[in-house]
Amino acid sequence: MHEDPKDPKKDPEEELKRLIEELETYGKKKQNAVSYAFLLHRNYAIHLLLSLVVNFLMAVTVIGLGLALNHHFLTFEFEAFMLAIILLTLIENLVKILLFKYALKVMLYSLGLLSWVVQILILYGITVIFGDAFAFLSVWDLVVFSVMFTVMRFILSVYIRRYMFQRKHIFMGGRKK
Repeated sequence: MHEDPKDPKKDPEEELKRLIEELETYGKKKQNAVSYAFLLHRNYAIHLLLSLVVNFLMAVTVIGLGLALNHHFLTFEFEAFMLAIILLTLIENLVKILLFKYALKVMLYSLGLLSWVVQILILYGITVIFGDAFAFLSVWDLVVFSVMFTVMRFILSVYIRRYMFQRKHIFMGGRKK
């Protein structure tokens, strides 16, 4: 048995086990933090479905708010709009996964600005693909639409995550609210 010069009463093997447990716990917390910040559900298929529904609802809401203020952000055909939202959801999820995996520090330092820029670029790419069937009237309309869409989606996503988190604790025997 080796003695620790700082604390002769501690067993080095026990200390090593404790440090390993702390690292494993930290790793799980870090993964959970990223999941909580990005995913709407632990099952990725359900997450994609929820993302699609949220994106559709927020896009319709932003378009409706624009119409209520007598402002048109874009022109679209219904089929092109549906395909555009599906493409936005799939491409944005893929890009965010890659960014979280390979550029986590950049994502954190940008405070969400990088995600917003990525979203604008994806929406612009979609307008290029669909042409007049799904087109923003100006670059300013694209930026304003994207800002409104992002803010409203963030708010709704927080509520969905909070609901899922509370539901998980209720089903696992946690406290009920």
